[in-house]
Amino acid sequence: MLKVIKIISTEPYTIKAKFSSNEIRRINLSPLLEKFPVLKEPTIFSKAKLDDYPTISWDNLASIRELDGTVNTCALDFSPEMLYHLSEPEN
Repeated sequence: MLKVIKIISTEPYTIKAKFSSNEIRRINLSPLLEKFPVLKEPTIFSKAKLDDYPTISWDNLASIRELDGTVNTCALDFSPEMLYHLSEPEN
């Protein structure tokens, strides 16, 4: 199972990260910005972090509806496989 093990750097819409495959890759998240416009804000985008999975996440940018109907905020994250698919090897 693929994991993101380290965030090396963040730039607007791009994250350089090390994967569990020992590859360092540049992840271009631009294709996701229309679906997640909050990430267009550079100060928010730069707050990317590793979560417990581990993958890249941003605190309190998503919401989830519980079975009882209440809505709670939660982290916005993406699967490591999708991030890998969006990435290119770092030269």
